[in-house]
Amino acid sequence: MNNVLDSGSYKKETAILQETLPPKGSNVYFIGIGGSSMSGLAMMLSSFGYNVSGSDRSASSATAELESRGIKVFIGQKADNITDGISLAIYTVAVGLDNPEIQEVMRRNIPLVERGKFLGMLSRAYRYCVSVAGTHGKTTTTAMLGAITIESGIDPAIHLGGTFPLIGGSVRPSQGNYLITEACEYHKHMLELSSFGAVLLNVESEHLDYYKTDANIDAAFSEFAASVSPDGFLAVCAENQRAMQAASSCRGKVVTYALAKSRTGAEFEADNIVLGQDHTVFTLLHYEEPLCEISLSVPGIHNVLNAVAASSAAWYLGAGIDAIVSGLGKFTGTGRRFERKGSVRGALLVDDYAHHPTEVRATLSAARDTVGKGGRIIAIFQVHTYTRARDFEDWFAKSLIEADVIVVSDIYAAREKDPGDVSGASLAASFKAKGLNASYISGFENIAEYVSGILRPGDLIITLGAGDINKVLPLIK
Repeated sequence: MNNVLDSGSYKKETAILQETLPPKGSNVYFIGIGGSSMSGLAMMLSSFGYNVSGSDRSASSATAELESRGIKVFIGQKADNITDGISLAIYTVAVGLDNPEIQEVMRRNIPLVERGKFLGMLSRAYRYCVSVAGTHGKTTTTAMLGAITIESGIDPAIHLGGTFPLIGGSVRPSQGNYLITEACEYHKHMLELSSFGAVLLNVESEHLDYYKTDANIDAAFSEFAASVSPDGFLAVCAENQRAMQAASSCRGKVVTYALAKSRTGAEFEADNIVLGQDHTVFTLLHYEEPLCEISLSVPGIHNVLNAVAASSAAWYLGAGIDAIVSGLGKFTGTGRRFERKGSVRGALLVDDYAHHPTEVRATLSAARDTVGKGGRIIAIFQVHTYTRARDFEDWFAKSLIEADVIVVSDIYAAREKDPGDVSGASLAASFKAKGLNASYISGFENIAEYVSGILRPGDLIITLGAGDINKVLPLIK
């Protein structure tokens, strides 16, 4: 979808809106306010003294939270919600240009800006913005870095695409000098940010509906690395060759991190890793010298790597060893990232946002560490978008191999229309043909009934997907 600011009478607004926020006290309207990032930005603006309101297509826990904070939310999007008193309207790429509110905003000539560009505007209000980028792991790493910097006393503003119990939501407002934020790669939103420092976790195939080719993805991440301030830093995973290639464009300090066993010679490394069912312990090395022992209450080797990434960035922000140890010690995870949701008849229920093949594989590996060899993993899998289903079909099959039982739901369309050539049923059939114990079941009630009938004590039941598959777990309970 083209940015509205790139067309017609709105073109003249682009330069102004990309650089400055409206005066405090102005009325700001969010079209699609219930989204994970949008709701957080709305709360942040409200805390700064703006009069915030917005709309969404349906009520949710996010809209309820906004209303509890005094933010007016319209359920249902219609032209009547838009008034001349609005100084700025913000929308997401998930909202089409035919949306009645966008049409009315344009008719009234109210300044309009896309969410990613608005986050860029907000980043310029802070002296030091640290952006966490990559095709997966952003929310967890942003939260880890946020936890460390809170402990260091620099009073950071934090923005992430998920709930973080330590800050009571998805944002932590601050009038200080630091902003810690996710940098979304979709539609190159990461390039809108004014990054003093950055973390580049990985570069892999993703969002091919937008990028089309891996070469375009690589070029965008190289541009992101080049956007980091010459006075700043870029912490990059030395184990990911495409990320390292992108980092070569950085004009600032390039800081490498990795697992010690990968033998990359990275500046920061994790060694002596002990993966437990409820916690993980490792030694943080700096140039092969032990700095401290880290204890995490989240499982999985991927979270060790995320913790080292956060530690390396925090180090270059001036955080001391005590803050790193204490901050990561207080990190208990984020919403929908291996989030434990109770148990049923001795079977553990877990929800995870994993929607990229690498994420799915890492999450199921963590599930295996948690359940042990004696228990079964029952994965309830919902592919997020038809594009991923088509492009990553074989990759998903390889990623799901750790699961003992796989239930495939209908595909979550998100912003896409059904192309008719791929479905939950076709994916399940493909997985089964590759030797996986997979079956397709339509309808959350039917999935819950099936899983409830086969579960036994010691099982781990996990929902996987960035859509609404997490709604199955309450039905099972």
